[in-house]
Amino acid sequence: MRIPLYALLLCSVPFMVHAQSETDSVHHSYTLSTVNYTIAGQRYQKNYTRSRELQQSTDRLLERIPGVTMIRRGNFAMEPTLRGLSAAQINMTIDGMQLFGACTDRMDPISSYVEPNNMERIQLGFSPNGEQHNASVGGGLNFSLKQAQTGAAKVWSGLAGAGYETNASATQTIAALQYSRSRFAISANGVWRRAGNYTAGKGQEINFSQYNKWNLGLSAVYLLKPNQQLRVDYLQDEGYNIGYPALTMDVSFAKAKIGSASYIYTPTGMKLKSWESKVYYNYIDHAMDDTKRPAWQVPIHMDMPGTSQTMGLYSRAKWYYTNHFLEAQFTAYSNRLHAEMTMYPKNAAEMFMLTLPDVQRTVYGIDLKDKIYLGQDWTLSPSLTVNYVQSDIYTELGKETLSSLFTGSLDRKNLIWNAGLNAEKHINGRWTLFGQLSRGARSASAQELYAFYLFNRMDNFDYIGNKDLKQETSVNASLGMSYHQHRLHIQPQLFVYRFSNYIVGQRKQGYSTMTIGASGVKQYVNIPDALLYGGELYATYRPWDKWYIQSTNSISIGQDNAGNALPLIPPFKSINRIEYTPSKYGFYAESISQSRQDRVSTAVYGERASAGFTIFNVGAGRNFAIGKNTLNVHAAVYNILDKQYYEHLDILKLYRPGRNLALNLSLTF
Repeated sequence: MRIPLYALLLCSVPFMVHAQSETDSVHHSYTLSTVNYTIAGQRYQKNYTRSRELQQSTDRLLERIPGVTMIRRGNFAMEPTLRGLSAAQINMTIDGMQLFGACTDRMDPISSYVEPNNMERIQLGFSPNGEQHNASVGGGLNFSLKQAQTGAAKVWSGLAGAGYETNASATQTIAALQYSRSRFAISANGVWRRAGNYTAGKGQEINFSQYNKWNLGLSAVYLLKPNQQLRVDYLQDEGYNIGYPALTMDVSFAKAKIGSASYIYTPTGMKLKSWESKVYYNYIDHAMDDTKRPAWQVPIHMDMPGTSQTMGLYSRAKWYYTNHFLEAQFTAYSNRLHAEMTMYPKNAAEMFMLTLPDVQRTVYGIDLKDKIYLGQDWTLSPSLTVNYVQSDIYTELGKETLSSLFTGSLDRKNLIWNAGLNAEKHINGRWTLFGQLSRGARSASAQELYAFYLFNRMDNFDYIGNKDLKQETSVNASLGMSYHQHRLHIQPQLFVYRFSNYIVGQRKQGYSTMTIGASGVKQYVNIPDALLYGGELYATYRPWDKWYIQSTNSISIGQDNAGNALPLIPPFKSINRIEYTPSKYGFYAESISQSRQDRVSTAVYGERASAGFTIFNVGAGRNFAIGKNTLNVHAAVYNILDKQYYEHLDILKLYRPGRNLALNLSLTF
């Protein structure tokens, strides 16, 4: 590579909840030993056992977070959206490292390459100046990796667990082991999952929904001095024989290798509180194929492999100065994307083409943040992000491929900036007001700039890129309040995004399709503006000491400049949960509801209306002490009424799993 500088919980766990403030009130941080849902500086604590949660999939954890909705194409690797924003509109990173999926059909979002057993927390920011790294228009997700701990209470510690789900005969095993001394520690964790075809409600089998995967995480820490450490992390995730029933092709393999080395300095008695520098490299290899589909579904057999390589670094410093908490970060990375297709027509020669013709993107960025404490009641948090982005095609074959679509230079250079201001006012011990105003921008993605006949299953069109796209920008505002007393906590929040030069696909006349059966060809274009608005409501109540009630609710509404409903905007969704936790036991009952979504633009964006639904889940668990070790047993029944349902963002309105009994055992030592 040529490189110039080259909630969480809200999920099926009966032992809940610890929320802790880490940032300001409009950012959220969900950890796997605690749930960090920042509510205007308030703190809520309850200890619980985390081993059950580690056996969940990352997808299940994410879809319980308010404002997060998942795009489903099968039973594996759902794609997160934030308030209806997705793909290049949001950033997803692992431990601050930039990664980019290798699949042109978005079968491999970054969240598919990390498991709960790898992670310490999930950080979420809805605003352009949120918890993500680098510029965006809609915030982002960062998956912080678990790291080895020096000086632990036990020299050797770990856990082992196994689970079985009746639907799809799904099995999973997890393990973790740590060796810890005063100056050195090393840890390893692993997951193996396997599932067959799942069954939707009323006994309907969903063919081509099987998957297999394994995941391995390694972390080593060495203390040079008490306040200086070297850290090395490695993450490998490999899936194979993965079915995607909502798409025309499956996946033979999806592999990721992610490595990094960090130096961390945490001085004492100084205004500088921490300084972390990291270098990293990741390689993603992905291959679509249709060899397991019946012949009548495959008019022409084809292979579609793709790769993504990213090398980068960042250096971040945090320090206090009187009433300021400052943070500065420098980032640089370079990413290369390659995707191709080989078709094998009967009685004819093979046909080869590049669908993502060797795109390289190099980014340099500076992030500046300041949290200003104005007495005990007011907090202001200004921020600024500046990115320099250079995009080009790094092979002659790639340039020749795009010469049939474009003339002139294919190189792109953009200077992008985000700026924001968060404010928080503590009125008294129970009431807090918070709000934010920010300006965000993003460069068009590699697919939007250089795509060469990429098929979109949702609207049945082939897509081509547009090298002349302008930056998409947004002005984002939100306003909320928090009320908290001993047993009741409630937080409503409203938001609005006004976009300029919004990027969408529009039909291109006079172009022939590449995909057999496609409805036509679309090209990415800028429309003058678009609007997105909505809100979230999060509430908890403890009527008695061992009882806990929780409700999370969210809605988004989007429209373009012509009044057409934007695609992939989730309707109103509500998750309501009641828990009872006597002694070492835990019981819960949960309902998940989504309203009908008939605000769609079928003619313009190819989206269909969807029906509403309500499903019910129940679960129970217990901890057993075995000497100094702990055995956790948990059972849950999902969709207990075996309802046929799908969520609005599910491609082709594919039914989700029906009734499912899940059993999990884990031993912590």
